[in-house]
Parts: sequence; C-alpha cells; structure tokens
Amino acid sequence: TGGRFDFDDGGTYCGGWEDGKAHGHGICTGPKGQGEYAGSWSHGFEVAGGYTWPSGNTYLGYWAQGKRHGLGVETKGRWMYRGEWSHGFKGRYGVRQSLSTPARYEGTWSNGLQDGYGIETYGDGGTYQGQWTGGMRHGYGVRQSVPYGMATVIRSPLRTSLAS
Repeated sequence: TGGRFDFDDGGTYCGGWEDGKAHGHGICTGPKGQGEYAGSWSHGFEVAGGYTWPSGNTYLGYWAQGKRHGLGVETKGRWMYRGEWSHGFKGRYGVRQSLSTPARYEGTWSNGLQDGYGIETYGDGGTYQGQWTGGMRHGYGVRQSVPYGMATVIRSPLRTSLAS
C-alpha cells in the first residue's frame, strides 16, 4: 500500500507503507528548515537514498536505524566526503576533498575524525603522509612543503637528546 501522510509538525511523507510505517520507496519532507529524504525505506527507517538540507548540503548513500551507515557521499559547503560511514560518523576509510582547491585527505577515520593512517594534501600542494589520532597529526609522518620540496620527518613524542 502507499499514499500521503501529513505529520502534525508540517512534514509530509509520500510513498509506500507497511504496518503503519514507511516501507518501500518514498519521499519525506520535514517541517520548514529540516530538509528532505528521498529513497528506500524499511519499516520506518531510511535504507538507501539522498537527503538534502535547506543549506544545500547533501548526502547520498546507505542508512541504518536513521543514521548514515555504509558507503555514501556527503557534500557540505566547499567540501565533499566519499567513503564509509559508521553510525552517523565518517568511519573506517574515506576521502574528504575541497571542491575549490587541491586540499584533500585520504585515509582512515574513526568517529568522524582522521584516525590511523592517511595522506593530507594542503591547498598549496604540500602534503603530510603519516599517522593521525582524533583528527590531529600524531606519531610518525612525513610533511613535504611546497615549492621547495623539502621533507621533514615528524616523530612523537619529541626527544631532546639521543639518550632520552
């Protein structure tokens, strides 16, 4: 079955229904200021589809229990992220890149932050290739600056002498 349902808060749903919940394909438009989801539903939850926020930001990909989960693409302002999502956060592996400069990060993520190993390219073309923790460079890595092409090895923790 299917049809249209108008929520008390001003939102609407048009699409398939099963046992009183969105099921199959449908479009849900939230009340003013909340955006729109179009795609597949399973027993009231988003499965695979796209969400567009009033700001113009978008997400196209997989969902689980109302959160981004699995592979997906997010466009947010001047940035785009393509990769894996875990319980609503960027997770495991993905690429975040600027839509207007060469800036990008490709590597592992945890809870929405760079974590593990990755390569970051800066807007000026310089790079950092190495370890990350909680969104910060941490551990071993190599930073290459532009235009000189000089590389620096970064180690953490810093030692003050060879004996320490």
